[in-house]
Amino acid sequence: MDIIRQKGWSEQELIAQGFRYYHSRKQVSMIRRLPVEEAPMHIQTEWDTLVVHAGYYIAYRAGDTLHPRLEDYHPRPINPEIFQKTYAPWDEPYSTLTPTERHLYSLGCRPYYKKVGVWAKRITHEIMVQSIESSEPAVVPPGAWVCVGIRGEPWSTTDDWIRARYHVPESAFLATFTR
Repeated sequence: MDIIRQKGWSEQELIAQGFRYYHSRKQVSMIRRLPVEEAPMHIQTEWDTLVVHAGYYIAYRAGDTLHPRLEDYHPRPINPEIFQKTYAPWDEPYSTLTPTERHLYSLGCRPYYKKVGVWAKRITHEIMVQSIESSEPAVVPPGAWVCVGIRGEPWSTTDDWIRARYHVPESAFLATFTR
């Protein structure tokens, strides 16, 4: 089984491999920097375990339910160099923050938004993906999405997550399975 790893992808290679570029939705991401005393942090995703080092940025999914601990907000890591190039401070009034976003603020997070999109494709068969935070490749199931970031770094996510974060037409989901 082939493994998708970080590399210097050209736009033509991404398109040839079935990836498409999707613009990011402007929405609040509650983010904080991982301090030395909490590192390394191990984050369990749907099908991978990520190891995150001090200095990484951690984004938390606010959702609608208040939780007592940060870990309960489904953290996801962002490499510091990638964060600097792809996120910007939230530029709308803080009064627009939801109760859970305000709670995350009280726990040390600050509001940002992702200012760039992502190359992504929905997969139709099991593949292996080696993210930059993974110690070894993870098996990603059919129906999941593989994304490639600005430094050619691959990562995987669920259908619900990508629909919530990026402008992906409904036809993109169906087209993947009808080829």
